[in-house]
Amino acid sequence: MQIMQTVARPATPEAMTGREAKRERTRIRMETAACELALEHGSEHITVDQICAASEVSARTFFNYFGSREAALLGVGKPVPTPEAVAAYVASDEPAFEGFIAMLMDAALAREPNLHLIRLRRELFFREPALASQSFARSIATRGEYVKIIRERLRKEQPTASDPEIDDEATVLLATALGIVQVVGNRWIESDGTADPDHLIPQAIERLRRLV
Repeated sequence: MQIMQTVARPATPEAMTGREAKRERTRIRMETAACELALEHGSEHITVDQICAASEVSARTFFNYFGSREAALLGVGKPVPTPEAVAAYVASDEPAFEGFIAMLMDAALAREPNLHLIRLRRELFFREPALASQSFARSIATRGEYVKIIRERLRKEQPTASDPEIDDEATVLLATALGIVQVVGNRWIESDGTADPDHLIPQAIERLRRLV
């Protein structure tokens, strides 16, 4: 199976220029310092001043990025598709399931994820379930928006379907797609970012088809 929407190749902070690159590097440095300190001392025992010292920034700079220590530990959240990407997905004739997965991966890799930071945060969430719960709760609103996007796409394809039918299909599509994205993300991280998502996505979908 061929994915119609090609996953964009990442643009690293090093490849950026000017203010945007500096902000990206500063944000990653502060989030990394926060997670490293939390893993060493526990999140309840670290301070903003410690994070600032470890990342070599001022408190003023810290609060330009984050409203609290917890915000630095949780990070800015997973990248979401742009309005243009959403509009293209809704209007596309490619399979709704594969297209949605490709759109999410495109957003995730539009700017290269920092693998070290991802691994730190995963370990931190494993050790401190309360932080993981906060991260999940923050994603609920995003999931609601995703359901709306999928519902709009399915309504275009199935104009005579009832609202409950569309709602059920949108919910199932989203849950299954997020599972596929998690599998693909795990494999990509394990490869140190070298694996090609254009190959990982069809492989994961084929496994799903064998199961069902």
